[in-house]
Amino acid sequence: MKTITYLCFFVFFFTTSYSQSYGLRFYSHEVVQEKRTSLNLTPAAPLCLKDEADISFDFNFTPNHEIYFGYIVRIITAANLNIDLIYNQRERNFNFVVGERLSHVFTMDSVTLFEKWNHCNIHLNRKTGEISFSLNQHRISSDRVQMGNNCCKLFFGTNNYEGFQTVDIPPMNIRDIRITENGVLTHNWPLDETSGNQGKDQVQGGMAQVTNAEWIKTRHQNWEQAQTLHIAGNPSIAFDKENERLYIIATDSLYTLSFKSPGVSAVKLSQPHDTLLPGNQSVYNPYTHSLHNFYIDQRQFSTYNFAARRWDAGAARDILTVYWQANKFISSTDTALYILGGYGQMKYKNEVQRYHIATHQWDSIATGGDYFMPRYLAALGTNTAGDTAYVMGGYGSYNGNQVMNPKYYYDLLAFDVRHHSFKRLYHLKEPDKQFCFANSLVIDETEHAYYGLIYPKDQFNSTLQLIKGSLHSPEYQLLGATIPYQFHDVQSFADLFYCSSGKKLVAVTLYTSKEQVTSINIYTLDFPPNAVEATSPAVPVPGKFPLGYLLASLALAAAGFVAWKLLKAKSKPVVASLTPVGIATLPVHDTGITPVIHDAPPPVAVHETAEELAAEAEVTAPAKSRVCLFGQFEVNDKTGADCTRQFTPLLKEMFLLISIYTLRSGKGVSSEKLYATLWKDKSSKDAQNNRSVNMVKLKGILDKLGNCNIAKLGDRWVLQYETADLDIDLALFFELEQHGGSLNHKQVRRLLQLLSRGNFLYDTSYPWLEDIQSEISGKALNLLSEALARFHSDPGFLLEIANSIFLFDPVNEEALRVKCKNLSLLGRHSMAKAVFEKFAREYQHMYGEEFQQSFHEVMG
Repeated sequence: MKTITYLCFFVFFFTTSYSQSYGLRFYSHEVVQEKRTSLNLTPAAPLCLKDEADISFDFNFTPNHEIYFGYIVRIITAANLNIDLIYNQRERNFNFVVGERLSHVFTMDSVTLFEKWNHCNIHLNRKTGEISFSLNQHRISSDRVQMGNNCCKLFFGTNNYEGFQTVDIPPMNIRDIRITENGVLTHNWPLDETSGNQGKDQVQGGMAQVTNAEWIKTRHQNWEQAQTLHIAGNPSIAFDKENERLYIIATDSLYTLSFKSPGVSAVKLSQPHDTLLPGNQSVYNPYTHSLHNFYIDQRQFSTYNFAARRWDAGAARDILTVYWQANKFISSTDTALYILGGYGQMKYKNEVQRYHIATHQWDSIATGGDYFMPRYLAALGTNTAGDTAYVMGGYGSYNGNQVMNPKYYYDLLAFDVRHHSFKRLYHLKEPDKQFCFANSLVIDETEHAYYGLIYPKDQFNSTLQLIKGSLHSPEYQLLGATIPYQFHDVQSFADLFYCSSGKKLVAVTLYTSKEQVTSINIYTLDFPPNAVEATSPAVPVPGKFPLGYLLASLALAAAGFVAWKLLKAKSKPVVASLTPVGIATLPVHDTGITPVIHDAPPPVAVHETAEELAAEAEVTAPAKSRVCLFGQFEVNDKTGADCTRQFTPLLKEMFLLISIYTLRSGKGVSSEKLYATLWKDKSSKDAQNNRSVNMVKLKGILDKLGNCNIAKLGDRWVLQYETADLDIDLALFFELEQHGGSLNHKQVRRLLQLLSRGNFLYDTSYPWLEDIQSEISGKALNLLSEALARFHSDPGFLLEIANSIFLFDPVNEEALRVKCKNLSLLGRHSMAKAVFEKFAREYQHMYGEEFQQSFHEVMG
């Protein structure tokens, strides 16, 4: 484990508040019926409303889906009267239905339906029998029926209520469900959760039941790993923002990742583009709809012929670029490619180069205005007109010489394409911890803002942090969670793009290893991103760090270090050792394209500074991988880097299914069980194809953990690994559990450390996993309860055991007695009373009745 860094952080917020995105996203026709989303507001009993009640909610539709037909909300009264809001895709309208009668039909324009939240209100009047529907404060329809009492069941999306089942639902988002009775707010489900299968009523505390939850807040907070590829050589990337496609230019193939229809396609080139030198860059021309690759040093510019599947030019092999990390854009003013800055051979550049695509001519631009200081690792974005480029930050020196006091830049400059001049707009306050930028800025002209990715350049296992800044004033704020980024100067590259119709930010990282294999990781984040939460990892930004946060961070770091040291102890291998898996490319995402094995060219060593050499020496230091299944699912590779996000939802479930069944019984999981769990909606042949493709991807991730692999023994899939290379906390748990009630003090200490992360896979929910989670929780409680009885003479140790019990059973009376008594023995009487009061509140909340014992009775 590395020393904890970047403990200091501070967020600059804009003067206006930054609204958070939240709600519940519904899985629809893109998945089979069992995996579609259901929201049941009345799981325990019908909701009995007063004479006049309003049921309101906000909704919109998720773009880029094929089928939108289905039920948005269904209310079922005690008299078995259904009240429904349904979208009819064929007619492109909404139907408000009461019983067997179509009450009203209305339409909405696509901008309102897909890009705005729409407020719906259903008014129920028991006395008059009136049922009315309003949309965005305008009454749409009104009906009168015999209602009976005002008790009802409320469902959004699918439901399995007998006689009223629905499985057809549109891909939609729901939030802020409120019920008002006689003008008083009585229920409020904002649906602002980030995990779990329940939504809390903020007024009365009850829980709505969610099946197949997809929480919007998480999608706007945490980057989702969309794809990982390993490609030999020096690939580069280009983004077509109009069609929302990412192109990956490789030696023998062109890969295309579409963000409108998920999946990667790979086209094999008719003629290899075998001169993709280190430092080559690519760009998509939105004005001619062309894809280009260029190498600055030789002024070599190549265009891809989509029909012939080939590039029209290549570069010589004997020149190493001196324009690493240069910025580029194509201007609408003259439809020319502009290239700014770069670094190489101990020199930072401030050149502005231009290539006239129509005339095939290169030239250098003499610039005016403010001085453009030589730099690289800056970010660039253009306005919609394409006549102004904004350049943010970077690293360089005044005269371009690397030995002459290089430093970080935090200025924002505007480059006027027509007049070839720079204007310095402002300079950010110098941060406490320095940072650079990924290659591109996303410019939001509506809000006069930019989005960029920042990172420190002084460590290999780094992180990218999204920021939003102003185009007019020196302020910015942090948004979303961080992205893992392996930064090794000229061997790394990161970029940022925006999909306007899909409303997603796209981050791409590239890292080329010494073996000349480039790892490409692609992440997406729903737009607009939420602000950084207080619990997000520390990142390098300006400001001061509050003392409380500092002490808490140091305590967490110390606890994490102790846990790591304990988990490094060797344990018996689970399965016999195996031969390490080789490196293979990963070109597709369930597209049926055969993975390609690339012959890597001889490695090119590029070490321009002593800092780079030191970083590489650090990378080669041996470490141990780990898989954490207690608490939140987490995987760290042998370098210590967090690779959890490389597990897509499908890969995560596949890995958990095989590994948990292997660790529990040593037998693994059968192919039949694997197919029935993951691909029960597919034919046997399709299931096998999906398994083959995804198994290659999974093995590619496991390769990073050391001697670890998925193998097929007979008809069963098992996890094989060497404990010298990998720690799995569940394996340690089962090892300790075999000792039963005879655990010694040291073994109990190891158990407590293991369980301190929380319940077994507490953030993961699969039908097949529920019984296993219950079983492991029961075993953990048994071990802890037995430990309570055996170590009665150590108050501090008993408190740790009791605290661990509360993680699994918050209303465990024995743990309450032990904790209160031992706190009292240690002289912490007020803390003992506070523990009791908290327990009593939890008991009341869980059972709906008061805890029967008093504090003095608990103390005995």
